[in-house]
Amino acid sequence: MKELSISVREIAEFLYGSGSIVNERILNTRAQEGTEIHQYWQNLYLDTDKKEVVVKTTVLTGDIELTVSGRIDGLIIREEKLFIEEIKSTHTDFDILDEKTYPAHLCQAKLYAYMYLSQTEKRSIDVVLTYIQVEDRKVLKFEKHYTKKNLEKYFDTSIEKYLDWIRLLNHHEEQRLKSIDGLTFPFDNFRLNQREMMAYIYKNVLRKGKLYCEAPTGIGKTVASIFATLKAVNQPRQKVFYTIAKNDGKKVVIDTVKLLEEKGLVAKTCELTAKDTMCLLKERDCDPEVCQYANGYYKRVYKAINDIFQKESLITKDIFTKYGKKHKVCPFELSLDTSNYSDIILCDYNYVFDPLVKLIRYFDMDSYNPIILCDEAHNLVSRSRGMYSASLNSSDFSRIKETAKYLKPNPSYELDSILEIFAEASIELLEVDFIKKEEVNPYLLKTLKNLLGKLDQIFSNDKIKFEKRVLREFYFNVNRFIKINEYYDDDFVFLIENRDDEVVISIKCLNAAKFINETINSHTEGCTFFSATLDPIFYYKSLLTNNDGDDISLMSSFKQSNLLLLAVDDISTRYRDRENSISKIIDVTRSLVTSKKGNYILFFPSYAYMNMVKSRLEEEIENVSFITQRREMFSEERTEMMNFFKEESETTQVFMFVMGGIFGESIDLIGDMLSGVIIIGTGLPALSPFNNVLRSHFDYSFRNGFDYAYTYPGLNKVIQAVGRVIRTETDRGVAILIDDRFTTRKYLSLYPDAWNHLQVCNKIDDISQTIKDFWEGDTDEEAN
Repeated sequence: MKELSISVREIAEFLYGSGSIVNERILNTRAQEGTEIHQYWQNLYLDTDKKEVVVKTTVLTGDIELTVSGRIDGLIIREEKLFIEEIKSTHTDFDILDEKTYPAHLCQAKLYAYMYLSQTEKRSIDVVLTYIQVEDRKVLKFEKHYTKKNLEKYFDTSIEKYLDWIRLLNHHEEQRLKSIDGLTFPFDNFRLNQREMMAYIYKNVLRKGKLYCEAPTGIGKTVASIFATLKAVNQPRQKVFYTIAKNDGKKVVIDTVKLLEEKGLVAKTCELTAKDTMCLLKERDCDPEVCQYANGYYKRVYKAINDIFQKESLITKDIFTKYGKKHKVCPFELSLDTSNYSDIILCDYNYVFDPLVKLIRYFDMDSYNPIILCDEAHNLVSRSRGMYSASLNSSDFSRIKETAKYLKPNPSYELDSILEIFAEASIELLEVDFIKKEEVNPYLLKTLKNLLGKLDQIFSNDKIKFEKRVLREFYFNVNRFIKINEYYDDDFVFLIENRDDEVVISIKCLNAAKFINETINSHTEGCTFFSATLDPIFYYKSLLTNNDGDDISLMSSFKQSNLLLLAVDDISTRYRDRENSISKIIDVTRSLVTSKKGNYILFFPSYAYMNMVKSRLEEEIENVSFITQRREMFSEERTEMMNFFKEESETTQVFMFVMGGIFGESIDLIGDMLSGVIIIGTGLPALSPFNNVLRSHFDYSFRNGFDYAYTYPGLNKVIQAVGRVIRTETDRGVAILIDDRFTTRKYLSLYPDAWNHLQVCNKIDDISQTIKDFWEGDTDEEAN
């Protein structure tokens, strides 16, 4: 017998949902308004009336025991007649409101009425649906008389409709667990250490622990992690969240799930994507008066979910868009609501860890405790700091000030006060570009909260039109700043800085480890962090989970001899030495790109350095096509750039990229698509006031500030860049590291074990000969 519990309100909204999408701010405001209206009306009750009357009943049907419960707003007696009252606050004009406008409201009242009558000998009862205007407290009542027999039929029909959905879910659940039990690995053979990786993940899921797994490229991390996690699933409704840093990594996850489905997996997989990329409007505007897919969303959404659930298994962004159009519902909100009934959820980190973006239904409540897989986990250190940071720009407040006189209530006083704070900050910044303070300005916080209060009142007026979208974005920024301040402690700083000719005030998180750790401990059934680059592993453990968790580093399955790894250490690429480094960089580049026709990448630490070298390279190396990354590139331009690698070229192509950027990781250039890379510099983040704040903080926390703020983040970019060369067991290629620091004792101690064949080669003739011998060895192997 499966025991389930549900509230009357949940059943009513599931069966007869109505209303439009509103944002969390409006939801919170209206929840508060609803509480105030209920208290106001219930305070008018007579002493003989009862309020918040608890009702509860249990329904037994088949193998399901369903407990339904709720609270009746009012049980009142007037002129010897007994009424059940359901109270609703509203902004809707009474001229267009009747008992059928919001069918879930009447459903809720009728279900309450039957549950109450079933506990008494009464044969009938009156139901009153009372609507109260928030603005003026005007009241509109709809009164209905029902017999117990009619209500019983309505109750049974409603419960049966709901249970039809539950039976569908239960059937899927039985099929899912059965399929997982019989699921076999989708390949005939395991790659080197792949089985070991799966064993560690499987045990970690069972014990609900934390695991850091450094697994080199080619081991098959995606299929290993998903397969092992699924095999550890042993409870109904256990969800797996597969989290990634960039959308580019989603395709391999989707392809892996498809492969497992072909092998017999029964599962619902849901892809969550940013709202802007899923919007069906030309320009996103979630106002129900503007967007037909937001207007009346809750009236249509469960039909859409039922349709998807019965027809689809792998529900991608395109599938949600298709069903969004079919049922006239917002595809983004549909994806969130469908995730409730999904087994695998593929999404960005922020849906799990960001305090203002994370899915509350999973990570702030105890209804679910998902299993987390965190791919490319090296990205989470900087991303997590950003999740707990917030900034305010002076220009945003100036822009809203121009429209303030048209708003009611007028927020000009608060805006002027805050602009005055920005003006005072600009005077402080006359001599410097950056000021760090230990505490957030208390007057700023107080004024921001007052401003937020007025904005709440402005938005509660549904008739507001003026600059609504801009005002909404402004509200979210202010709200984020206030919310992030609630977490403020010794791991945060308050910053004032000049950025792009305007004053920016920020709360910056320096270490978010305790927040990430708390989310995992309190709201998940464990987490596996994995990446090809988690060196040094103590750095990631200390900045993600406060050193909590196990770790494992697995060896690569690739032949070490397939990668020629050279270090040119007689040259400095430090900022002060960059001009003098150009000639040597050109000579090394010439040696590499003339050794064999193919595609090559030069990775630079910055755009400025790259542009400094670019013109000289184009002048001095002939018969080569140079292709350069731009600072701002649209998705189509990135795709076009990647196509250059795939298309046959008559000449050698040399790509010039910035380390740690969009082409520095998560791109697979297999076989002849890439022959070699040159890494120029150690990838250290630019020396900056904020990075120096990080350094000071980590000096205090770990006694190793420079390495935590500069060395380790830079090293990750270098390892990622080298990792572009060898992507399969048959790939061969060259990687050259240019900088005198690469062969210091500190760096040599940090490199992956697979780099222990690093050769130092400084003379250009020696470099050319070494590369030539490497490629000739390639020819010899083919001949054999």
